[in-house]
Amino acid sequence: MLSIHLNRKYQIGIIEEDVQFSDDLIFHISQNSHFSTCFNTNSSSNAFRILYNHPTLSPDLLLLSTQAADAEGLDEIKEFKELKPEMLVVLLTKEENKHIIQQAFDQGADGYLMKTDNFNSMEHKMIYMLEYGQPAMSQQIFRYMLFRNRSDKPASREKLTRKEQEIIDMVLEGMSYKEIAAGLHLSLNTIQYHMKNIFLKLDIKTKTELFKIYYH
Repeated sequence: MLSIHLNRKYQIGIIEEDVQFSDDLIFHISQNSHFSTCFNTNSSSNAFRILYNHPTLSPDLLLLSTQAADAEGLDEIKEFKELKPEMLVVLLTKEENKHIIQQAFDQGADGYLMKTDNFNSMEHKMIYMLEYGQPAMSQQIFRYMLFRNRSDKPASREKLTRKEQEIIDMVLEGMSYKEIAAGLHLSLNTIQYHMKNIFLKLDIKTKTELFKIYYH
């Protein structure tokens, strides 16, 4: 269960053609103390119109269904980011399409969630993205992105031990240090020690920089 206590509600915009899924999503959001729906539409063009006509409307997060994306592709992701630079854009899809995944992240998507995920899982990923900058990503997408980028890492990555790489994979999956410690049957101090070594070897100081190395 999510234990983060927030001082505000995050505003969520939804672009979804599937009426049933959209209604379910809005219902779950309405039941959640962390989120509030600020607009809901069935196409990107409608969403642009809403945002242009209501300049004070500033969603924290935009959930964009791949069904509602323009036929030309996902170029609108970049346009949304230019229109609302602070707004995070997360793709929603029914199936794992590696071409669309690649295109979405190349256009600046901040996350990619499967519609088969339950809402509690989606909530957890969205909160951690909004609060800590961790990309919201379903397990299947995480595995694909990690495999895709594994050969593109800086040379310093070769200095990492197998245990350090295992810890990195768990961090990228959104697990806390305490959860990693429990999963690996190690103490929290040991995990923190490993993370200090990882940061030193990769010449970084924060988990945000770690995510940038692996996802950009």
